[in-house]
Amino acid sequence: MQRRYLHGALVGLSLVVLLSACGQAKPSPNASGDSKAGMAAVQSPAPGAETKQTKIKVYFGDENGEQLVEQESTISYKDNNEKYVSALKALTTSPDSKRIALLKGFTFHTVSLKDQTLTVDLSMAPESRLGAGGEDLVLQALKKTLFQFSEIQNLDILLDGKAVDSLMGHMELPHPMKRG
Repeated sequence: MQRRYLHGALVGLSLVVLLSACGQAKPSPNASGDSKAGMAAVQSPAPGAETKQTKIKVYFGDENGEQLVEQESTISYKDNNEKYVSALKALTTSPDSKRIALLKGFTFHTVSLKDQTLTVDLSMAPESRLGAGGEDLVLQALKKTLFQFSEIQNLDILLDGKAVDSLMGHMELPHPMKRG
């Protein structure tokens, strides 16, 4: 009887420890979604520019993190550069609990379009790093979201200002990624 009680207590304690380890980590100050901190180097629109809105498709992970789920979203912007930043920021926040924001914890330092190539310099919080399947979904979500804009033919992703071979260490990251 005592042995059964002890066994039950150990199983219960193990479950408590496991479940407490599954809690969400507090975001680091530089990994927060604060648009002022993450957008310091992004050009501001001209004063008096009219705010435009457009509907785009944004991509998230399904609740199991196994495939992309498309979601229509409306973004507001004053110029093309701000349009791309708004599209990227839409990828960082999930609309509901059934979709995973694959770019949660990403900060976008600079976003610029030159000669049909959009260059995005970003950084990632440590908790944003995913396995091979997650990294593949992140790259697919970036490409599908940004290649909606016909003026973008190439996408070059920089990590902390550097052209790296892989974003998270699993998938090859071409410089630049080409449409199609």
